Parts: sequence; structure tokens; C-alpha cells
Amino acid sequence: MSTDLLSFDCRFQYGQGFTLESAFALPPGISVLFGPSGSGKSTCLSLIAGLLRPDAGAIRLCDTTLVDRGSGLWVPPHRRRLGMVFQDHLLFPHQTIRRNLGYGMASRDDNGTRLAQVVEMLDLGGLLDRYPGQLSGGEQRRVALGRAMLSEPQLLLMDEPLTGLDEAMRDRILHHLHQAHERLGVPMLLVSHDQVVVRRMAGHVVVLEEGRVVDQGPAHETLDRATTRTMASHPGPINLLRVEEVRRSGDHHEGVIAGQRFHLAGPIAPDSTTVYVRCLPRDVALLIGEVSRISMRNHLVGTIRDLIHIPGDHRALVAVDVGQLIWVEVTDSACRELGLAIGVRVTCLIKALATDVVG
Repeated sequence: MSTDLLSFDCRFQYGQGFTLESAFALPPGISVLFGPSGSGKSTCLSLIAGLLRPDAGAIRLCDTTLVDRGSGLWVPPHRRRLGMVFQDHLLFPHQTIRRNLGYGMASRDDNGTRLAQVVEMLDLGGLLDRYPGQLSGGEQRRVALGRAMLSEPQLLLMDEPLTGLDEAMRDRILHHLHQAHERLGVPMLLVSHDQVVVRRMAGHVVVLEEGRVVDQGPAHETLDRATTRTMASHPGPINLLRVEEVRRSGDHHEGVIAGQRFHLAGPIAPDSTTVYVRCLPRDVALLIGEVSRISMRNHLVGTIRDLIHIPGDHRALVAVDVGQLIWVEVTDSACRELGLAIGVRVTCLIKALATDVVG
């Protein structure tokens, strides 16, 4: 018996300009379809949900075949045990939030335990007697997520769930998604082109380009390969670092990355003990030797794990293992002068003001 949560092997022709021909398998947990606009991510989601029919191939969820064009098998959308959160939410405008949530419940004789759990987890208690038109975009998204979770899906599908939200609301929705997975055990498949979302959420990533899978595997390694491969035409990797043991220290906050102190800039929520910080590879400098009297507050010592020269350019990307991976952008001449190579010990210097706390 397969241990895959979902297997997808389909061909789909959309008009004259787009052909999707992809195969991938998802393990249990949280997975992301990643790629540029027009790569086929949302089309894959629609094929899995049953909103589109493939021209050829099969889709299997756990032990159930949803589609098999060879045999003619087709399970209609309402019988697929899938929850889906659309970008436009699709709430019933004439019904209260309580009634909207009720439409998602898998069991009509439910005693209210799961409803109460979802309402508490998504902080919907004060919204139940309102109507969708009285809610903000972020509140509507939480309601749509709650309705999908109440259907007790075998897989929750989400298409760009954070589009159009500000940073604070993005972090709140990400927190709720993590809680849904951890407390209710709901597997998820997200569509996203946002590296921060992928690095924070995913255990597994499938990379799509022009309707075809070009890579898949564990999230960080797969995303790093995808973003470094396309640097000539697309932005390269970002750094998203997990900072733990966060505490106030004088006029600032600081925390720990793999046992090394890290200085944080900007506001931190009072009860936060773990945060993520984002910085770009060009905002990190490398030092060989001892650090002495320098204004950059963060000095993370590590070992070079990879070094990638960008074809047709005079830059290179250096991957430094400091307990987490940090990407550093340097010139080819700096690589030569510093003697950078895999296995060399270096210090990553990062200005606190060059980092953004994202949750």
C-alpha cells in the first residue's frame, strides 16, 4: 500500500496556449505547489478538486482513486473529501457567519465540539452573528478556512491564501494554518509563489514551470535549487531564519540561532519567544578571521556548504551552514580573494536593520 497522501499524473489542454503535463506525489503533512504565474499551479488544484477534468491520467487520494481517464472513473467534487479555500472566499452574503460555518460541517448531528474547536482556534467567536459584508478580508479568509476545516477533509486545498493581506494579517493566518495542521491533523496543499510562505509552511515542495514539474522534494532544499537555477531571470533565494529564546535586552530584543546570539530590530509582539526574520543575500557580508569592533550586530559563524557561480554574471551565491542555511551574494572576485570554497569556516555579518521580522 502506498504511503503517499496524494498522487497526481495528468495531462490537461487549456485552449491552444497551455498544456499541463505533470506528475507528482505528496507525503502527509503540508505541501506547496511553487512556481511563477502561469506555471499551472492553480490548474493542478482545480483538477484535484474536480473543478476541471484532465484529458488523460489519474489522481489518487489516500486509498481512493478520484479520477482515472483510462477506465472512465470520475468522483464528483462533493464526494472527494476535500476542503478548498478560494482567493475570493465564496461565502454566502445573506447568511451569518454561524450559518456559513454550518454549511461546511461534515456531520449534521455534530454535537458542536468540532465547531467550538474551530471557532476558538481561528478566533471567530466575536464574528458569528455578523454577515460576510461586515468583515475585513482577513476575517473572511479565516471564516472560509474554518468552513473548509469543518468538512473534515482528507486534504485541504488553498490557492494563494495570503494574497492581498498585510504583514500582520499574513502572520496571523500562517499561525492559524499551523494550528489547524498540528491540532486537527489536517493535511494541506497550498499554491504559492511567495518564498516566505513556502519556507515557513511547507515540508514538501513541488516546483512547476510552464505546466511541468521541474523539481520536488523537501521544502528548503528544493526551493533553494529552484531559486538559484532561475536567478538570471527571476529573484534568487531569500533568507528566512528562525530565532528562538527571544527576550528583551535593554532597548532591543535578541534571540538565539543554533546557539548563537542574534540581535533583532523592529517591534516584537510581547509574548513572542520564537520569530522568523527575513533578509536578502545581498544584505549579508562574509568575514574570514576574527570579528573586531564592527557596527554590524549579528555575527553568525558557520561553514560554506555550497558555492554557485551565476552564469553570464560576475556574482556568486554562497550557502553558509550556521545551524540554518544562509545565502550570501558576493562577487566572483571576492570569492577568489577570500579563498571561498566548500568547507571553509566563515562569519556571516548581518545588519539588524537589514532584517524584517515576519512572525
